[in-house]
Amino acid sequence: MDKKALGVGVVGSGRIGTLRANLVSHHPSLEFLAVSDIDQERAKDLGGKVGAQLATGKNEEVIEHPDVTTVIVSTPEHDHADSIIHALELGKPVLVEKPISLTLEDADRILSVAERTGTELRVGYAQRFKRRYQMAKEQIIQGRLGEILAGTGRTCNTRAQGLQILKRSPHATPVLDVLTYWVDMACWFLEGHRPVEVVARGNGKIYKEQGYSANDVTWSIVTFDNGAVMNLGVFYALPAKYPALGQSVRMEIYGTDGVLMLDEDHKD
Repeated sequence: MDKKALGVGVVGSGRIGTLRANLVSHHPSLEFLAVSDIDQERAKDLGGKVGAQLATGKNEEVIEHPDVTTVIVSTPEHDHADSIIHALELGKPVLVEKPISLTLEDADRILSVAERTGTELRVGYAQRFKRRYQMAKEQIIQGRLGEILAGTGRTCNTRAQGLQILKRSPHATPVLDVLTYWVDMACWFLEGHRPVEVVARGNGKIYKEQGYSANDVTWSIVTFDNGAVMNLGVFYALPAKYPALGQSVRMEIYGTDGVLMLDEDHKD
């Protein structure tokens, strides 16, 4: 294959894998597209819709295919590590859906292989690419806020969405599935500084009544090495009739010279 051509393997043909495969199928440099899923029929169905040259029930077949030059891992969260490591070992860049894994041990294994092989690895924290957050980052880079001292960020959604997450992967709690977006955002806004302390508390009743161990609400205080303090929280158990269209997000950043207030509550 021409080095300028793009050969993409999408591992996992669920909701996000379908989204990624559809987007990739329209890329002008695409020469080869492969999709896989443990449910072979689902993979074949997606392959037919996006015009994939290969659709299979074997993830390794996609990852190892010689015409696949980069891999998108869209499997359930608990299945991320093996596919990521397999692709990295073959020198194929990887985009993985967040979170990178469900355990620190798996995350460390993945990062160790990425560092050893020198292969590019990206985690799909797509919120960074929304226009409002791009503009916020631009203001920070330009120094409009001065030194960032503190901030707060919270995201809410109805319990139906939270239960959907837990049904797909019981260990992928709203903290791992959603709050990590805003941890990433805080780290991005405070680029160059690292978290040094995290204190978190949770409370829950609704999910536990449904048989899950996840909390309904979690709040955290994250302190960075420059002293900045971020208060980040998630509540994915809003009543069914709460007046919000989809995810409800609010983020505020406080600096010595300015303040950013990002309101994405969607109460419309």
